[in-house]
Amino acid sequence: MTNYTPQILRIKKKLQQAKDKDELFKVFGAGSHKYEINAPTSILEIDAFEQHYGIQLPKSFRCFVLNIGNGGRSYLNSGAGPFFGIYPFGENLDDLIHKNVEQHLKKECTLHPHITESQWDELTDPFYEDDISDENYEELNGALYGGILPLGSQGCSFIHALVLNGPYKGMVVNLDRGGLSPPKFSEDKNFLDWYERWLDEIISGKLITTCPSWFGYPKK
Repeated sequence: MTNYTPQILRIKKKLQQAKDKDELFKVFGAGSHKYEINAPTSILEIDAFEQHYGIQLPKSFRCFVLNIGNGGRSYLNSGAGPFFGIYPFGENLDDLIHKNVEQHLKKECTLHPHITESQWDELTDPFYEDDISDENYEELNGALYGGILPLGSQGCSFIHALVLNGPYKGMVVNLDRGGLSPPKFSEDKNFLDWYERWLDEIISGKLITTCPSWFGYPKK
């Protein structure tokens, strides 16, 4: 089992270093979260969540909300993180799946890093049929985004999310809730690696720019 303690300690230090480096909050979204994050959640809350939804959270994300923090002052009470931050644990679950969240959250995620434009079109074309019922729409939507936990907002229809089940469990994926763009998986293998790289790119100055930065998107 991976020991995340050294990485947790590094991230705690780097959060302050990132705030010091970006003192004018030039990184996209930093003016909202201001590199602040509330106290961690409890093991009881996590256990109750996992039992209720019939899932096991990826270990690195579990370690984050247990040891670093949970929620903050940004959009929808998000804490420090890429774009507008990381949602409070267990909240905004309907950001992707609007009905029957309990049913769909425990499904195996069917999305993958190698999905093509044509494959994505095949998956999403049924959503645009003129005679689709609300019930069928919600079922298709649940199947498409099953096994994915919303993590935070990037603005407009874009969010970052966490794969809960399947071969890519633990990876962060960028999604367009409007369905126009295929999913873009981060290159990082788990949540903590993704989060720490965000801090590293701030500290190095890479993300300190007046233009929106597409952190976490794969390089073309």
